[in-house]
Amino acid sequence: MLRIDGHAYSATILHRILHMAAVSSSFEQAQVSLDVVGELTISARHITNLSKELGGQMVAARDEQTDQFVHQPLPRQKTKPTTSIDVAAVFLDGGRIRTREPGCGPGVHNPHWRENKNASFHRMTSVPSAVDPQPELPDCFRNQAYVEKLVRGLKNQAKQSSDEACPPEDAARQSPANSLDLPAWQPKTVFRTCLSSLATSEKFGPLMAAAADARGFFQAARRAYVGDGQAYNWTIHQRWFPDFVAIADFVHVVEYLYEAAQAMHHDQAAHWQPYVAWAEACWQGRVTSVIAQLEKWQSDQEPLSVEHAADNDPRRIVASTITYLNHNRSRMDYPNYRRAGLPVTSSLAESLVKQMSKRVKGTEMFWDDGASGEAILQLRAAVISDGTPLAEFIATRPISPYSPRCRSAPLTSLA
Repeated sequence: MLRIDGHAYSATILHRILHMAAVSSSFEQAQVSLDVVGELTISARHITNLSKELGGQMVAARDEQTDQFVHQPLPRQKTKPTTSIDVAAVFLDGGRIRTREPGCGPGVHNPHWRENKNASFHRMTSVPSAVDPQPELPDCFRNQAYVEKLVRGLKNQAKQSSDEACPPEDAARQSPANSLDLPAWQPKTVFRTCLSSLATSEKFGPLMAAAADARGFFQAARRAYVGDGQAYNWTIHQRWFPDFVAIADFVHVVEYLYEAAQAMHHDQAAHWQPYVAWAEACWQGRVTSVIAQLEKWQSDQEPLSVEHAADNDPRRIVASTITYLNHNRSRMDYPNYRRAGLPVTSSLAESLVKQMSKRVKGTEMFWDDGASGEAILQLRAAVISDGTPLAEFIATRPISPYSPRCRSAPLTSLA
């Protein structure tokens, strides 16, 4: 039996439209793809309107779920997972999209960059070990060409707010944790779901916590929270995930160490040796000794106010590295994390940022700073998540004739 909602589309057709809207490079491309491949004639404007409407409904459902989680009586009752979780890992990273002032008529008004925060929730599996399964620094971090490319990629990512197009394929997205052939000691993802929003960090934290609870993550046997050096990452961790092991992304540690070595030794051959020694020390949990060496070098230099130093002044770069290591040293016990079978890099989060950017970021691409920008993020996050969250939402939303709230008898088919 064909069931139709207010748009005169079956759930299956509506899913195809929204899926193409979320995976195509533009709504115009989605129109072409639906016409050629799906034999469905629908205008790009109508696809845009459907995306904004259904994406907005997803936002409303997400916010309702979050309100119920946040405002339930304390202590909160943790949701039990439907499947036992060996390792629950939460990753957080920020991206950039270009937005415009909404409600100002045709054209782009007040264009500006906005950060979209992206979280991925990985159900993982690993085998804890009594000894460190990888005490030596991995070969990739000893490969000079690889590390230089990695650092360049992270720099490109950091300045992407001023770029005109999506950042290039860079090594930051190609760290060992992204490889299909993972070393035996690294935890492996069994199932991943995603969350993305233009919300502030104060609002994104409860969104993350509600999403994690809905997946049963607070009941997992082992729990990890991985982030880079952004301060809000750890504010969210302390407020909403205090029982998760906090882990500073080792790839960003490598970036800081390499840049400090470069600043202290301008000769290419001279800076490589101290970088490797420092990276190995941090990998083995000896970050205090690295800080001591950097502070010794800094004390031997001519005093200069860091606030008034040029950005490329070696003293400023080294001071930044010392600050980063001091702030994160409690989150850099990598040997213990490896023994516990937990992830030590946030490359999975950076991969998510890249996947989101493929749809929401590009030349001459602007989103309304509000409803439409938030809507496309919901659709994109749904289609790149494992499982079928978009199809399930379409079938179970209150307005849908497939929803249990809108029908008296169970349906046996979505077709």
